[in-house]
Amino acid sequence: MTAQLLNADDGSHLWANTYNREIGDLFVVQEEIIRTLADRVGRRIQRPLPKSDAAQVSALHYHLMAIAEMRSSAFTAAGNQLVRQLSLKAIEADPNAQFGYIGLAWSYRHDVTFGWHEQEHNRDEALKRGAEYADKAILLAPDDAEAHHIRARIHTEAGEIEQALAQFDQAIALNPSNSSILHGSTDPLLYVGRIDEAIDRIEQAKGIDPFHSDLLHWQMGWALWEKNDCRAALAAMRKMSRIPTGAHRMLAGIHACLGNEREAREALAVFLKDSPGQSISKERRKWEKIWTAPGSLERWIKDMRFAGLPEE
Repeated sequence: MTAQLLNADDGSHLWANTYNREIGDLFVVQEEIIRTLADRVGRRIQRPLPKSDAAQVSALHYHLMAIAEMRSSAFTAAGNQLVRQLSLKAIEADPNAQFGYIGLAWSYRHDVTFGWHEQEHNRDEALKRGAEYADKAILLAPDDAEAHHIRARIHTEAGEIEQALAQFDQAIALNPSNSSILHGSTDPLLYVGRIDEAIDRIEQAKGIDPFHSDLLHWQMGWALWEKNDCRAALAAMRKMSRIPTGAHRMLAGIHACLGNEREAREALAVFLKDSPGQSISKERRKWEKIWTAPGSLERWIKDMRFAGLPEE
């Protein structure tokens, strides 16, 4: 039997394989093909777990619940707290599985990115905790692409751009079909001004996964803002089925870029409801060592000021 996968857009060849087996292996071959195709067109199917390992299955269950929460278009600080609780349950179920540590690392990364839970820990503490949990996950499961993915994200937030790009490369090599990893890898590219390369990766991620999340539209909005093509950036953001709270800061920046003062202030107000206490001075301290693309940070500060973000 021969199986072939073509790109429906242009007819180009993506993959093919011929299987020569005994007829009794029909269902085994079918399973191989399903898994291979899933790796190439969408998110990688979770490797089968030992049927007798109920603890690991339970940990995975909590982890998948946490992932579902993170992918929600209504994801907020409260949702991030739920991710943390579910991840702790995953660790309690099986402390030797990587799942809960990956979830905890993501939760602290979200705190860093959106300024959530600042009453509990500052940015540096959140980065440190996130890195520790990601490193633990990699130690337990060095071939888990998602463990390397979250470690790369934390490197990015820490301004460790070269380490982030190397870690992303490792995650992509482990699972080249994961559109979320390709999406994440554009963060450090945009911070250093490699805009066209980032846009190519965003488009590649869309092509890999026909059911990609709205986050790719958010990322494209940022990339087009970087190119100062703010009308196209706004169009990209509006492709989202629902703009999550955290994305309203980017939306505010895009409206500010277009001179839409009322819309910019309204979008920023939505963001600040979930991330109170943010200011121009905090934005500058947060990004000055990371966002090194020439002129980008100053443009961002200008747009945030236009949208009404207080100085202190």
